[in-house]
Amino acid sequence: MKIVARVAIGVSAAIVVLMLAGVAYLSLFVGWGPGRAERGDVVGTWTGPRGAQVMLREDGSATATKVPGGYSGYNPPHAFSGEGTWMLRKPGNSLADQEIRVEVGTGPGRRVTIELVVDGRGARDGIHVPVSADSALGIDFRKAS
Repeated sequence: MKIVARVAIGVSAAIVVLMLAGVAYLSLFVGWGPGRAERGDVVGTWTGPRGAQVMLREDGSATATKVPGGYSGYNPPHAFSGEGTWMLRKPGNSLADQEIRVEVGTGPGRRVTIELVVDGRGARDGIHVPVSADSALGIDFRKAS
């Protein structure tokens, strides 16, 4: 009986090691994992649908142009533009995507804050504005420069 228990423990340990190796393989070659970036990865001009554009500068200033707001699915009822600041936030935990917080003035006494989510390592898959907290969908932006 002791030999059967030892064999079962050995087989279980081997299965766990193989599963961990499979997850490591997927994250290394498929790019599966949370979006992470350094400041230099996100500095530049990001373009989205319908002429939307977000410019993130090295000095922490930002310009938003025609960025969709007030979402109702993929049909935003309005867009906003303005000048402001941005910062790359630290992720909340090891599984969370990193976010870029952009605050822009859209008129006298009016400010809008958007949270852009980093997609992939070094933002290689772009950034997006989530449509809702209940959905993985978002308004995608790709780096233009």
